[in-house]
Amino acid sequence: TAVVATGELRLNGTEYNRGILKACAAYVMQDDLLNGTFTVRETLDFTARLKLPPSYTPARRQESIDEVSGKMGLTHILNVIVGDPLHKGISGGERKRLCVAMELLTKPALLFLDEPTSGLDSVTALSLVRSLRALSDSGACTIVCTIHQPQAKIFALFDNLLLLKAGVIMYQGPAGGALAAFAEVGYPCPDSENPANHFLDVITPPSELNSNNVSISAEAEAKLIERFGIVEVDLRAGISRPLRSTRVFLPWTQQTYVLFVRSMHELLRRRDMMATQLCQTLAMALVVGMLFYQIGDTQTSIEMRMPVLCFITNNQGMFGAMMIVNSFPAERMLSLRERASGSYNASAYFLAKTTAETIMTAVYPIIFAVIVYLLIGFQLVASKLFLFVWFVLLAHLAATSLALAVSSIARITDYAVIIVSLLLEISRLFGGFYLSPKQLPKYFSFIDAVSYVKYVYTAIGLNELDGLKLVCTPSELDPIDGSCPVTSGQQTIDKLGLNYISIGGCFGVLLIYIVFVRAIAYLGLRYVKN
Repeated sequence: TAVVATGELRLNGTEYNRGILKACAAYVMQDDLLNGTFTVRETLDFTARLKLPPSYTPARRQESIDEVSGKMGLTHILNVIVGDPLHKGISGGERKRLCVAMELLTKPALLFLDEPTSGLDSVTALSLVRSLRALSDSGACTIVCTIHQPQAKIFALFDNLLLLKAGVIMYQGPAGGALAAFAEVGYPCPDSENPANHFLDVITPPSELNSNNVSISAEAEAKLIERFGIVEVDLRAGISRPLRSTRVFLPWTQQTYVLFVRSMHELLRRRDMMATQLCQTLAMALVVGMLFYQIGDTQTSIEMRMPVLCFITNNQGMFGAMMIVNSFPAERMLSLRERASGSYNASAYFLAKTTAETIMTAVYPIIFAVIVYLLIGFQLVASKLFLFVWFVLLAHLAATSLALAVSSIARITDYAVIIVSLLLEISRLFGGFYLSPKQLPKYFSFIDAVSYVKYVYTAIGLNELDGLKLVCTPSELDPIDGSCPVTSGQQTIDKLGLNYISIGGCFGVLLIYIVFVRAIAYLGLRYVKN
């Protein structure tokens, strides 16, 4: 059954909402979600540009960065990259300090941390908590954190303790008073025992794997709950010290600009990925171009034109979609963390991110299209080359939009890959090559209508076949009357039924498709959070 908790929440004796909390508080998550390609300085700089008031000059932002990096002991690694599984960077303890420093830029009155010592060795954990203690002693902010089984030296640094068992309060008050409270109910802490370990041993129920003999009795547990479980709280406490937040959130246009610059910076740092994509594009273009090299204008070229146009459409869509579906989910989690802290709006992030990726990835389908067009020997007319390149680019944008929408909703990369693969296969099947518009069963027309492949294939098919003049070799002439069976591309257009829509109509449908699918992607990013 669901548990419903009721009551009132106050900050320094006054009511508050989420906006007020974001303005005066900061939260450091347990997972260190950071961009591994940036240096520590760049990470702090982009965070400062997003979180600090727009009135701050670059010099003043730099002062804030220097201040927090000094407090958290990051000065000596400011020019070291954060790192990821493929690139060595800063240590785990330094990553945690960086996460804290990022939140301290706004000078929060409250700092929440979720298990800040998880995954750290004892020395690093102690050093981190000592830094937090020094920050608290300076009066800069109040620090509240969850922590699991800390060593004795770390436990001694805490002022107050809230001890929970299955959501029930077993103790709350000064950390040093917990030893006396447990001693009073018959569970004193041995001299050589870590107090934190002792408390957990006492309140943890025995099991087959953990059969300790100090588990608390029902009577002693009831006494602790009666004494500490329900405590009278003065809701007006601290009202004489009203919260004063000077945080000013960045305007939407400036959020978008900073996020765009950050996204471009991130993409340009991935030189190995860019080089790989370029090599892949060149290799595929050369293979396709040489396989269908200079197909000419004879009767045999008719059988080669439409298959290669179909392959080009499918190929560019698949590569673009797989690139997005494998990278977006991880970035999505980082975006959720930053948005939760009030750094920016979802719409600003989405527009900046998609614009930067479109600019950086559009070059690959353009290079591919130009190479294959010239090698294959399609009609050497500038306007036709332009339209061919344009629709290959639209195929890329349509497929990446689809992958973006699925990734923003599915959340898990494995699920997204399966769903995107299925949708791409359906789009290919109804792309107009395997079944021409004239042959398609009516009961599948609704699927056919939403296949982006169909409109790209039809557009580049009309573009290539329109105005195409075909000839016959002596062996290709009709043996009866000596005529040439197919003399123009228009005959193929009529045969396949490609003239059911114009090139302009294909462009309009693709534009609507891209906008609609990206709108779904934005809604998924905006509202699907868990």
